[in-house]
Amino acid sequence: VALPAVCVSTVCICCAGLLVILDLGGVARIFNLIISPNFISPLFWDICVISCYLVINLVYLYFMTSKRANPHAVSIISRFALPIAILVHSVTAWIFGLEMAREGWYSAIMAPLFVVSAMDSGLALLLLSLMGLNKSGRFKTDKKLLSNLAGLLATCIAIDGFLVGCEVLTMAYPGAAGAETLAIMATGATAPYFWFEIVVGILIPFCILVFAKNRVRMGLVAVASVCVVAGVFFKRVWLLFTAFVH
Repeated sequence: VALPAVCVSTVCICCAGLLVILDLGGVARIFNLIISPNFISPLFWDICVISCYLVINLVYLYFMTSKRANPHAVSIISRFALPIAILVHSVTAWIFGLEMAREGWYSAIMAPLFVVSAMDSGLALLLLSLMGLNKSGRFKTDKKLLSNLAGLLATCIAIDGFLVGCEVLTMAYPGAAGAETLAIMATGATAPYFWFEIVVGILIPFCILVFAKNRVRMGLVAVASVCVVAGVFFKRVWLLFTAFVH
């Protein structure tokens, strides 16, 4: 499933690049990044890794789809693609995690939290795409492979839940500095988004996919995948706005 996976990845990284333009405040400011780059800015790092990842994806697609496709070249490119993919999500996390003025963001766990969220939401999106392609008859994927990917998704969800739990425990521990932020997140303005992510984005899909008999039922896998994508979106909402409230 490398080909549809890279296609999904390419579309997503293009969307990510458009969102960075919004962060910069306009397309014209990209020129400022080129003529006077700030090498200690995580936003500059983000532009660099997104550009690198997009180029690697396009080269990867070319070698997989051209008539002169070279399996050895594809294998070499894939070795570069994985660390760059991890860097894309890590650097995005550091845009938040290095903001000392924002208590809700300033955390060393932010990068692993973003990486594992990308793994489970990306895998869920890939599963939905593969099932859609299967149904349309454009790209056939073996049901056993889809079941195996669903099992991998269950593992990613569990790791994601563990990291969120670590962050919440650190904030909730008596005397910790994050008590006000946690209160807003758990019972305040952003509580609906937080609990939606915990219940719909983590608990429900994990309870579905943890059983092998459910992973062979594509309807349940699709429901779990939709829950994961929605849950990660809501995680970004509470992560973003909780720090602004406090």
